[in-house]
Amino acid sequence: MILVSTDGSDLSEKAVETAAKLAKNLDTSVLGITVVKVKGGEKAQRTLEDVQEVCKRVGTPCQVEEVVGNAVPDAILKTAQERDVRFIVMASRGLGTLGSLFIGSSTQQVLAKADRPVLVVR
Repeated sequence: MILVSTDGSDLSEKAVETAAKLAKNLDTSVLGITVVKVKGGEKAQRTLEDVQEVCKRVGTPCQVEEVVGNAVPDAILKTAQERDVRFIVMASRGLGTLGSLFIGSSTQQVLAKADRPVLVVR
């Protein structure tokens, strides 16, 4: 299984497409996640529906999940470990906030802490 984390941005959509095609080539499935502070938001649901649509179009089995967490990188890494995914696919940056310039992007933090391969899509 390949984990792809998305925030719904255009760049994240490119990561989802990459993960779906890669999973098809490797004969595995996709776990699409979006990290939220509280479950049940409309944006998160639309984001996960987009993941499902891409996987369906590509012909790749897919599961989606809203993951609750305050720190996006930690939530991604915890999910990857709990679900024992082969690797993680992420965009090089998502929505981008001024704060990310000071604390580092989620992708950079995942790369620094991951115990499995991370594919960064630009």
